[in-house]
Amino acid sequence: MLQEFQLMTKGPTKLAAAVVTPDHTDRPTAIVQLIHGALEHKERYFSFASYLAERGYVVVMIDNRGHGRSVSAADPFGIMHSWQQQVSDQVVLSKWIKQRYPNRPLFLFGHSLGSIWGRLYLQHDDELIDGLILTGTVRYIPVVPVGILLGKFYQRVRGATATSTLLSRLSGMAPGDHDWLTYNRENINRVIKDPLMMDQYPVSSLLTVWLGDFQLKQTAHFACRHRDLPILSITGDHDKFTGGRRGLRDTVRTLNRIGYQNVTSIVMPHMKHEVLNETGHEKVYALIYQFLRQHQA
Repeated sequence: MLQEFQLMTKGPTKLAAAVVTPDHTDRPTAIVQLIHGALEHKERYFSFASYLAERGYVVVMIDNRGHGRSVSAADPFGIMHSWQQQVSDQVVLSKWIKQRYPNRPLFLFGHSLGSIWGRLYLQHDDELIDGLILTGTVRYIPVVPVGILLGKFYQRVRGATATSTLLSRLSGMAPGDHDWLTYNRENINRVIKDPLMMDQYPVSSLLTVWLGDFQLKQTAHFACRHRDLPILSITGDHDKFTGGRRGLRDTVRTLNRIGYQNVTSIVMPHMKHEVLNETGHEKVYALIYQFLRQHQA
């Protein structure tokens, strides 16, 4: 069953939210909180949420602030003011979930940009969750400080809502380019026709992404109170945002240095970035379900 509602915030923006619940039970096995990726919105995950709901899980998600229908005059479509605000919204949602579903395990799931927000969520609030699942796991980019300098300069000169094709290409999200998403052409065609999908971020939002990516390496900023937290990363072997084997090793080692030792990385053959939407995504669904079952007790 799908229910949609609005999550209130301290400011004028109401976050568009959705809950997908099992039809066969009022006592879910666990809750999965889902963070969507860049340029997109929560509706793209309803099929995956239905898969989990059929197996006894509740899935809760919002349109990230500035995406989908989580917009207002204060948070226009496409604008992300800060990574801190993006992560804070997810913490607010977690606390709402814990009030509505007390004493149920809570797993955080983040795809792509959501995989960055999911890891930054760990800085102060890892005790709220019982596991972390990442797909399309974005690596720390060594040259990201250069991108931050370029983004700040461009924003000062052109303003917060200005776009730059050059900087978008440097980010890996060139306008009009969708081939990096999946080998599955049906998925790409759906993306092209989707009115809630963005083709390009303003430079101010690119800067938010880069500042968030930079934080992934600031290991001293992570309190790491839940050191045995199980973490699962599932990526495609042809995903350009992971950095390949070297990038994935660096991602795992960084989490280890922070203090998280229960980290598993799985690479799926012949898949690109959106493993949940690839041909053969059923295998990815099954791996996530297996992880949830293993750690829900």
